[in-house]
Amino acid sequence: MNEVYFPLAAVATTFFVVIPLLTLLCRGALAWSRRRTSSWANFGSETTFGWLVAPTLLPILWLTSSALHQSEPGIAADPCLMDHVATTCVDTFMLLGFMLAGIVLTVGVRLWREWPQTPLHRLGDAHELSQSIGLIARNDAYLRSLRIAVVEHSTEPIFTLGLLRPIVVMDACFVRDADASMLRAALLHEYAHITGLDTLRSFMIRLCLSVNPAGSLLQADFARWRSAREALCDTEAVHHGGEPLALAESIVKAARFRCGALLPNAAALCGDNAIALRLRVTLLLDGPPAPVKTLGHIILLLTALAIFGVPHLEGFGLLEHFHFEVERVLHLHQ
Repeated sequence: MNEVYFPLAAVATTFFVVIPLLTLLCRGALAWSRRRTSSWANFGSETTFGWLVAPTLLPILWLTSSALHQSEPGIAADPCLMDHVATTCVDTFMLLGFMLAGIVLTVGVRLWREWPQTPLHRLGDAHELSQSIGLIARNDAYLRSLRIAVVEHSTEPIFTLGLLRPIVVMDACFVRDADASMLRAALLHEYAHITGLDTLRSFMIRLCLSVNPAGSLLQADFARWRSAREALCDTEAVHHGGEPLALAESIVKAARFRCGALLPNAAALCGDNAIALRLRVTLLLDGPPAPVKTLGHIILLLTALAIFGVPHLEGFGLLEHFHFEVERVLHLHQ
């Protein structure tokens, strides 16, 4: 029974102490970012994404990397003061098993929950609506690479679905009611979502917040990030040649078309916030600013690599010290 104390203590400390403290820190950083930004749309930057996932992602990476390091031959038994099963210190192997199983289970459950429950009735490539959309895509250098499906009875007029190989889904009614310039502008908006990996990033944020005990503190900032991403994708669509007025008209038409709730795993043209929608249209009519890019992705990647690598350096065995202290406390009480 002694074998489970260290893994449980390590997981509990990480999830109920470290992650909540980092969440409070990141929430403060996001509040500061909102106050200093020149436009609400800039909140949809890569840096905001980094602040949303960092409090959960970085501690889990560190704990997993530390458990891997402590499981290496010649290191696993070092922090053990007590004899366990067959005089072998198996605590770290149990911790590593907990972490890997938890990661696989959490990702699997999240994917299952967000899998579309309603099948999409796709029109064939020979259908006139599919051909008209195909013609628009082929005549635009940015849109040629898009995977596009025209469907019937969709809950959204146009949205991007999928994590690794996104596809743009368009409802047949929306395609019939929109002219070519509106459809091109709407597709360029979805193209911006795809190049920005928005469906994958949204999934990562939801995944991190779902396992974060203090994740509710960041839910409002996540909603602001999604709304701001829609505005930034509008800006990029215009930057790539979309007509601002046509895009504004397509946004309004898409908002009026909607007959269901926004899919959790999709990036939709009309978003899910009426106030943000009005602000987006105003920005388009006033002339959208140049697209904004930040270094949030690079900083997050470098920080994650550093945190993953630190436990393997000599003299940085924080988990080993924690393991030793847990063993010492148990030894004293026996």
